[in-house]
Amino acid sequence: MSDNQFGPPQPGFGPPQTPGAPIPPQGAPAPQAGYGYPGPQQQPPQQSWGGAALPQQGYPAGAPGGFPPGYPAPQKKSRKGLWITLSVVSAVILAGAGVVGYFAYDTVSKTGKYKVVMPPTFQGMSSEAGADTAQQMAEQMKQDTAADPDSLQPEQTVAALYATEDGSRVVIAAGAYGKVSRPSAQVDQQFKDMEKEGDTVTQKKSVDAGPLGGSMSCAMVKSSDTPDLAVCVWADYSSVVLVMEKSDSVDLDKAAADTRELRQAAEVLK
Repeated sequence: MSDNQFGPPQPGFGPPQTPGAPIPPQGAPAPQAGYGYPGPQQQPPQQSWGGAALPQQGYPAGAPGGFPPGYPAPQKKSRKGLWITLSVVSAVILAGAGVVGYFAYDTVSKTGKYKVVMPPTFQGMSSEAGADTAQQMAEQMKQDTAADPDSLQPEQTVAALYATEDGSRVVIAAGAYGKVSRPSAQVDQQFKDMEKEGDTVTQKKSVDAGPLGGSMSCAMVKSSDTPDLAVCVWADYSSVVLVMEKSDSVDLDKAAADTRELRQAAEVLK
């Protein structure tokens, strides 16, 4: 804030220049109006180090109109923790989960009748903050599949990242839909892929897949650069989706319930 409300005035303060006063030589700071006096007519704006004009005297730099001197504008909440969590946890999927690498078209006519559309919010958490990362994840999965000549292509890859404002809880879902054969084998393959990438998989167990049927398993997953994650994978003849959950208290039973809830919202008829 340029105004000094207490103590002696800073250099450059004092009576205003009269109109027509000579312009200071180049390099010298333009004189400023003293506190309580009107500024000179047609006074050029001050220049910052980058050359951008500084705000007019009377309000601190960066304060919007309506905030008098001495009352700084409200600061935005820091989301640094959220971004770090999203980038670290999503790296597990990008590096280790071959979610779409084992899709195969089935000969059964009833397969592939569902699609997966991730909802914009889940349990009060928004997917907006992680939208760009989710898109990158989906594109990367699509590229990985296209680069594998032995893999048949899914209809679509999907991803979503849901998180609280402070990043204390994050739910990441990634997968694909199309026509899938051997759903239970697809589920097992996801955890095998994680172990191949050096992740530690413990407490793996089959769980109820819910009213949509198919196969689902959950396990705790730990890698060298991520916190403990509860991971569940569901698969049916239409989709294979991996759901990771990070929170202060990770619980497999809750993760399974959350995965079923997300699946109910996301897997719909084509």
